Amino acid sequence: MRWTATLALTGLALLGGCKREEKAAEVPKAGPPAPTELTLQLFGDPAEVGGYRQLITAFEAKNPDVKVRLVPIGKQKDHMAKLTTAFSGGTPPDLFLLNYRRFGQFAAKGVLEPLGPRLEKSTVLKERDLYPQAVEAFRFNGALTCIPQNVSSLVVYWNRGLFQRLGVPPPKPDWTWDDFRATAQALTRDEDGDGRVDVHGLAFEPTLSRLAPFIWQAGGDVVNDVNDPRHLELLNSTSLEALRFVLRLQRVFKVTPTLEEAKSENHEARFAAGRLGMHLNSRRLVPTLRDVPGLDWDVASLPRHHKVATVLHSDAYCMSKASQAKDAAFRFVEFALGPVGAELVARGGRTVPSLRTVAEGPAFLDPNQRPASARVFLDSILHIRRLPNVAVWNEVETRADAIVEEWFYTVPPGGTKLAAEDSNEVRPAQEAGGSMRRLLRQRDEVNTLGQELNEAVQGILDSAPPVHGAP
Repeated sequence: MRWTATLALTGLALLGGCKREEKAAEVPKAGPPAPTELTLQLFGDPAEVGGYRQLITAFEAKNPDVKVRLVPIGKQKDHMAKLTTAFSGGTPPDLFLLNYRRFGQFAAKGVLEPLGPRLEKSTVLKERDLYPQAVEAFRFNGALTCIPQNVSSLVVYWNRGLFQRLGVPPPKPDWTWDDFRATAQALTRDEDGDGRVDVHGLAFEPTLSRLAPFIWQAGGDVVNDVNDPRHLELLNSTSLEALRFVLRLQRVFKVTPTLEEAKSENHEARFAAGRLGMHLNSRRLVPTLRDVPGLDWDVASLPRHHKVATVLHSDAYCMSKASQAKDAAFRFVEFALGPVGAELVARGGRTVPSLRTVAEGPAFLDPNQRPASARVFLDSILHIRRLPNVAVWNEVETRADAIVEEWFYTVPPGGTKLAAEDSNEVRPAQEAGGSMRRLLRQRDEVNTLGQELNEAVQGILDSAPPVHGAP
């Protein structure tokens, strides 16, 4: 009986052990956690987007626990529309790149995560490492909301090959408005004698931001207060001097393409094809021009007048407050703006890095890459000025730019008066309420823009919420 009991207990023990082993074998091994996914939306052409894909690949290689989904948008207006729709629908991207003139409308609604506090705690990136001109542009109500990626400016792209072929001297570092106009005239040619211009000396988009540097160079201002704009300043004598100069380039000297020519072929394509001598643009044009075989080109500073000035073009990484991946998203921002990411993007040509050490290093100032005069972008930072970043400013520019284009291209009935001296005074018949076409019939071409813009945007500026914490 003892033997029988012993055998029975032994059998039970063995059976129990088998059951325990069988149960343990059924538990699956825990695998690595799924990577955190985040979305990044930005605006750019194919050459620009390619650079950001490289940036994401480099980030993911160092951060295998994060997966970045890129959402590229081909047009700026579509980028803004998609962001607006996404925020309204509660599905915004975790991160997006946006110009300082456009982020205010989102910051005012409280849908952005202020990145200043995170930057203060960062061990990778510090505010003092960035150009202050770009940083200040992304403060909203006194708080740093987005972190700038670049500190570009408006410069003159010039076609060196075309200059040489036509025997036109290259731009001088300290050239004036008169030099600028004379150079554009020398480049403008009807080469086959058919009465139509084959080569234009100059082209730029007729927008408020493109007019701004000329207004500042003349000693004027676009708005009464860049931190809290309440009205435009385009009817002052200094601003009118600048507007008259710009309009005469198109009306009198005819160095820019007509509206029909501009619509049939964009300025970048015209420049790349050798039919345009000078083009005003920011750094974003560089990757596209580098891809054009055989194109010999460089950059120069804007001309000066009473003052030296250019306009800031800066984009920043903004984070949605609704993001569920904020820590991972900020890690990407640190990488993208830090030494490794900033250098990678700088080599692609798209940006003037906001990180000083990279902007002043070989990745940006590479002598083997065009433009040869890349330092022009850095030198211009000393004279850079910005436009407002308040909540309504994108709406102001959207409304204004259509009016600026019409003003620039529409010649009054009977021809222009600008070949002779025109009055800088606003006549009684030009009070707000008249349409541009009516004013143009009166042939007051320079004053027309200020009058029409005042009428169009004053209500928008009046509706702007108060600005807190402005300097």
